[in-house]
Amino acid sequence: MPDPLRVCVIGGGIAGAELIRLSAKTSGLEITLVEPKRQIECQALYPDYLGGLVRLEDLSAPLQPFCNRMGARLVRERAVAVNSGRVICEDEEVECDVVVVCVGAEQNYFGIPGAEHTFSINTLEGTLKAREFIEDRSPDRIMIVGSGLTGIEAASVLAESLDASIYVVEMMDRLLPAFPQSTSALVEKILYERGVNMLTGTAVKEVRPDSIVFGDGSSLDCDMAIWTTGIKPPALVEGLDLPKERGWILVDPYLRAKDEIFALGDCAWIRVEDKLATKTGIEAERQAKHMADNLSRMVRHHPLVPYSVLASTDNPMALISTGCGQAVGVYGGLCVSMPSWLIHSLKSWIDKSIVKRYKCKPKRPAAEVAPAGRHSR
Repeated sequence: MPDPLRVCVIGGGIAGAELIRLSAKTSGLEITLVEPKRQIECQALYPDYLGGLVRLEDLSAPLQPFCNRMGARLVRERAVAVNSGRVICEDEEVECDVVVVCVGAEQNYFGIPGAEHTFSINTLEGTLKAREFIEDRSPDRIMIVGSGLTGIEAASVLAESLDASIYVVEMMDRLLPAFPQSTSALVEKILYERGVNMLTGTAVKEVRPDSIVFGDGSSLDCDMAIWTTGIKPPALVEGLDLPKERGWILVDPYLRAKDEIFALGDCAWIRVEDKLATKTGIEAERQAKHMADNLSRMVRHHPLVPYSVLASTDNPMALISTGCGQAVGVYGGLCVSMPSWLIHSLKSWIDKSIVKRYKCKPKRPAAEVAPAGRHSR
């Protein structure tokens, strides 16, 4: 019997977890996951938790039971280097034939003084701290820096759930600058109706304990500042001897960086046929599925197939929560706002189902199990 193909997945976010889930049914694979965290986390639900709209258990799934169910080995350490056929961790080394890097991205504060002391909802830990602050302090004025998807959704849910003044600060001349003008205009109108204050064309120069200083020298007092703008490659990616583009791992159409090292999700720069993949959940999941298919092809000694980008920077796709049980859908230049409650229901179902798929199904209570020799009714 041939030796199994040893695959080491670095990072247990959505891209890494989905790759493991989809590869579990492929015989001939031996998968090891390197991830220091104890859980798989769904970042799409962080704004809802910030606003008190979902439970803590909706945000994550325990990692060890998931790996046990998938037949994968879990190394709860941080990867520090990747060499040929070997992943170097803090206390051990993992020998492998294929490496897949899925370590996501980190918050980028752009060197702005005081920005690192704001609340970040880019991680579960940061989101929990931000929610705890809101519950303990009941801030009257909250400043949200950045108007990407996370910033908009945070502003929307906080405007809905709190009796506070909500401000969105955006350096560009409109909200959601990565999306079409029509989407920006619609979301700006909705937020205006929700009572959200929007400061566009406004750069942040400094963050102080009780205020934010803008690029023109003016300032505005606040009780809480939430930083949602900008991401950067994690330290591991910076130290890898791999091709890079703007600091991200540069991959070919097969999602391969070099030799048998591949990269998926936010940490990768993926451009195929002049389409640059967005760093979104929909792309992370599609890339994981494609990588799982190619791993199966490797086991069978079949040629790899190239990836096809769906949600690109020129053709963005998103479901954007706008608060009050409403959302808008975006596909390329098309922005759909009706029926907004149905779009929100679809988004909520998708986001919550992501976590559910990684959780072990609870066993039926013993009382519900029919005794031997009898038929249950």
